[in-house]
Amino acid sequence: MSLSERLYHTVGRHFVTLSCLQHAPQLKKPKLLIFSGFLVDVDDVWFYVTAGHILTDVSAALQSGASFDVWRLGDNSAGNRFMGMAIPYHFDIENWIVINDPEKGLDYAAVPLTDLYCLSLSAGGASPIGTNAWGTHLDETDGWALVGIPSESIEYDEQTLIKARVIVAPLKSAPPPHNAEEKAENQFYARFADDPTNFVEDIDGMSGGPIFSLRKHEGQWKYWVIGVQSAWYRESGLLVACPFSSFGAALADVVAEAKRIHVGLHGG
Repeated sequence: MSLSERLYHTVGRHFVTLSCLQHAPQLKKPKLLIFSGFLVDVDDVWFYVTAGHILTDVSAALQSGASFDVWRLGDNSAGNRFMGMAIPYHFDIENWIVINDPEKGLDYAAVPLTDLYCLSLSAGGASPIGTNAWGTHLDETDGWALVGIPSESIEYDEQTLIKARVIVAPLKSAPPPHNAEEKAENQFYARFADDPTNFVEDIDGMSGGPIFSLRKHEGQWKYWVIGVQSAWYRESGLLVACPFSSFGAALADVVAEAKRIHVGLHGG
């Protein structure tokens, strides 16, 4: 297998999609939406992580009169031992932690998962990325890779069956664009290491996908999650990512505070 194929079989268990149907007056039929994301473990609390602008877009659509239903978590890349059946998910936008500031280049969202979802995902072969596998784009590396689902690959029978292609795209570091300004302090940048048309025409839909750093040590490949794919410059092919470690640290603070409050209320 190629390195990309081996990486898929290794990190695929962390990659999870979030899908739904959007209903709106201007739509003749429901529109299927699939978002890329991944699982992380913060002190035994599982979070689903994706890009913040996705939740901002959902919120804006809700405010304009749209509705969403048939929310599902898809763990097919983890092996999904249940014939491709996705996990029904109760979506409540109030449960999400969203940081989306385009001016500063911040683009994160996460939601804690209850035990029911954790058990269901685990039964399907999915697992979260622990803190021991969190890294940064500044660490020494032998390569980067983006995991996600491009919208162009999605097929839907308008009933129950959804098909989509998960891709693992090798990346290489790139300098900031000339107009990045203060965004460059909160982002890092990459390009496809290979011709992207070899596997995808348009990366739309891959926002929220994890970016991994790879390192070969004593003959074994190891990986760390280093970023959340945020955007890309279509003409130049430049990808934009937000570092995960800073957001992971913020999630750790949230969990620590929640547990402190719980202990205070229940006396230990």
